Amino acid sequence: MQGDAIVRVGDLSVRASPIQTSILDDAIARQYGITRDSNTILLLVAVRQGPESNERSLPAMVTASATDLRGNKQAILMREVRTGELLDYIGTVKTSLPETLRFDVKAVRDGRAVATLQFNREFYPR
Repeated sequence: MQGDAIVRVGDLSVRASPIQTSILDDAIARQYGITRDSNTILLLVAVRQGPESNERSLPAMVTASATDLRGNKQAILMREVRTGELLDYIGTVKTSLPETLRFDVKAVRDGRAVATLQFNREFYPR
């Protein structure tokens, strides 16, 4: 499994986790309101402040897109989800497998960019 993409700026961190929805637990898929499917990728983005062992969630405006190897770009509609005190942002993108996607993620707080991430991930039929 490929790891998360993480960027730290001072005491802020932005973590992006792309996951094939087919491998999600049924309860998690229901909680997020998404359908489990090999061709649907969930992008989970967390904006946190503080040391790793004592982080707290921060609200942000998160935008994201995914581009395949043919150059087809899809905007990913991100929405806020709360789990207890945690605040995360999720969105999904459809693709055909196997595929390599380039993700572009931007988190903005107080009108200024906190962090920008750009990373590739490979996905295969499951």
